[in-house]
Amino acid sequence: MKTKKPTRRERQAELLKKEILEAALMVFKEHGYEKATTKKIAERAEVSEGTLYNYFKNKRDILLSLFNIIKERTFNQATISPDIKGDLNKTLTESLALQFDQKSTLSIFTLLLHETGIDPSVQKVFKEQVKAIRKSRTDFFEQLEKAGKIRKVNSTAMAMLINIITIGYITLVESGDKEMAKIPINKLAGEITDILINGMAIPAKIKSSVVYDENILKN
Repeated sequence: MKTKKPTRRERQAELLKKEILEAALMVFKEHGYEKATTKKIAERAEVSEGTLYNYFKNKRDILLSLFNIIKERTFNQATISPDIKGDLNKTLTESLALQFDQKSTLSIFTLLLHETGIDPSVQKVFKEQVKAIRKSRTDFFEQLEKAGKIRKVNSTAMAMLINIITIGYITLVESGDKEMAKIPINKLAGEITDILINGMAIPAKIKSSVVYDENILKN
């Protein structure tokens, strides 16, 4: 069954809605959620406040709509199935790089975190999404395990670790860490993947040869 093509009016309405959301994100960043108003958002979007209310019930509705966009983008990236036939290093590196490349969402994500402690409706939506993302990332590692790509591990713990690494990276970059921002995403993802796959400990054979060489130098 073919999907019905949207009419010109529907496309224009969707475009205007997108412009209002982009304006809202800028206003929230500049003024904070509490001081932001629908009037300021409408002015930034260059529409009347009445037009804004044709698309959104109130400021909270705008916030939740922004969250839905971030939620969809994050969930789509988190639910990408691993390439179980491909190289493990490449698979994990690409997955991490995708998650690192979400710097633009941090400010609204932080705002949502704040609002979860105030508004039960936001808290409910936020908890459901976090749970869904964690499950999808847990499934990601379980698929790798079943394919024989990794040893048996606590997949939930691995999913939590990836979440912590991703949020930590985005937070550092958004807070102005210029050194971190200079590192190419794929390079950083590759280096972290190397640690995840190979660990930090020196393999026994290499370690014994290092000790042997040190003894030679002493003599």
